[in-house]
Amino acid sequence: MKAYRLMQWKTPARLVDVPIPEPGPGQVLIKVAGNGICQSDLHFMYDWEASPPHLDIRLPMTVGHEIGGWIEACGPGVTGFETGLPCVVTLAGCGHCEYCAAGWNNYCPNKLKVPGMGLDGGLAEYTVAPTASIVPLEAIEPWRAAPLTDAGLSAYHAVRRVQSLLTPGSAVVVIGVGGLGHMAVMVLKAVCPARIIAVDTSKQALALARDLGADCGSLSDETTVETIQEETHGRGVEAVLDFVGAGATMSLAAQVIRPLGHIVVVGRGRGAFEFKDRALPYGAIMSTTFGGSKLELMRLAALAQAGIIRPRLTRYPLSEVQTAFEKLRNGEIVGRAVIFPDGH
Repeated sequence: MKAYRLMQWKTPARLVDVPIPEPGPGQVLIKVAGNGICQSDLHFMYDWEASPPHLDIRLPMTVGHEIGGWIEACGPGVTGFETGLPCVVTLAGCGHCEYCAAGWNNYCPNKLKVPGMGLDGGLAEYTVAPTASIVPLEAIEPWRAAPLTDAGLSAYHAVRRVQSLLTPGSAVVVIGVGGLGHMAVMVLKAVCPARIIAVDTSKQALALARDLGADCGSLSDETTVETIQEETHGRGVEAVLDFVGAGATMSLAAQVIRPLGHIVVVGRGRGAFEFKDRALPYGAIMSTTFGGSKLELMRLAALAQAGIIRPRLTRYPLSEVQTAFEKLRNGEIVGRAVIFPDGH
């Protein structure tokens, strides 16, 4: 089969021929329908010089962690899964720690290896995954559901963290309307009555945000704070979802958040924010996130399967995966790109 594999650190990945993998105990073989690509894939291929200790990645490894497909075969001892079952792959916790017991498998300190994060990923025709990472699908094509597992789930989890603040008359800012941010706009529109203010450097991204339900779009420049204050009649906003994570975006969030508000920094822009007295209004919170829980993914999939959210997706065959990544690096992807095996 064809697979897009990273052979050495800081060396471009390439398409190669490899055998179809065999599922081991507690694993299933998945026939890939589609794999979403994101900025973290770019960091993995172009920025990392070694594996983070908690992932224990050993090269060569197939890239890709946003996976949708069908169960093709089950490994030894696996029960409860039928061949042909449409599904997506998510984070898998150990199942025994206090975080897993509370339902937060995404914060488990002893996560299982999953495709694209320790195991060969989904930019291939087939991949294997632990059964604990499998979420079955119903009325949605697996390739359409693939980006829900990271872009969608990260956005949904961020929204859930601030949802109690987003009552009638409230306002929320979404910074960065890319693969994750555009999902957040749709989720916000679906689950709360807050006024949604989108901020981006791209007019095209802001147009997409408005089309998906944002009430206002503001180009990110020296007038952004003033624009947001005007939109909220000088009150500021109850929540900010920062899908960039740069120093400038965190500073912007701090300038528009209200007392007792909540800033959620989802983006990995490696920015810095100096926390000191009066850096934030009294009672305001700035937090980080990692992915989302398995239950949250099930609920998000239900929204998608009901047609309440419809992510903007562009498909590329596996043979054109490098072209898709180049477009992603150049900021030319609107919404999310999904790679599918040639012939599907």
